[in-house]
Amino acid sequence: MSVSKIQALEGRLLNVLGDISPLEWRKYQQRFPDVWSVDHFEPEDRSTFPPWVAFRFEQENSETIARLKRAIDDYKGKVIWCLVEHKREYNAGSNWLIGPRRLLEVEGIASNYGLTAKQYISEHEPDFGPVAYDDFLGLTENIKCAFFGGE
Repeated sequence: MSVSKIQALEGRLLNVLGDISPLEWRKYQQRFPDVWSVDHFEPEDRSTFPPWVAFRFEQENSETIARLKRAIDDYKGKVIWCLVEHKREYNAGSNWLIGPRRLLEVEGIASNYGLTAKQYISEHEPDFGPVAYDDFLGLTENIKCAFFGGE
């Protein structure tokens, strides 16, 4: 599957992952998505929603996943990042999510307020998102270096 490169900074990690091994599916939190407003699209600032990427490799390899997990765990930035597996219920393989560990930490609290973890952080910890976006670039570079060296 030929997949176009993502130009947005917050999507570049998916480009790196696709270079490691082709992706079957990908999704990410956009910082400035274009949203429909009356009769045209306008960029909307979603900086308070922390960045994350979700993906599925065309052919999953346990060694690749282990290396990816090590690269994420070894990264020492301003935010703690994690790799989370979601087994697919009716199909083979797994969907993976790379995001701030803080998203997992607030899930229970957020649900008590009827919010998703992303919404909770956006409303109650709005300074976290911008810090995480800046740190996400460092995480991307760390993963790139772990797989491709100093390219």
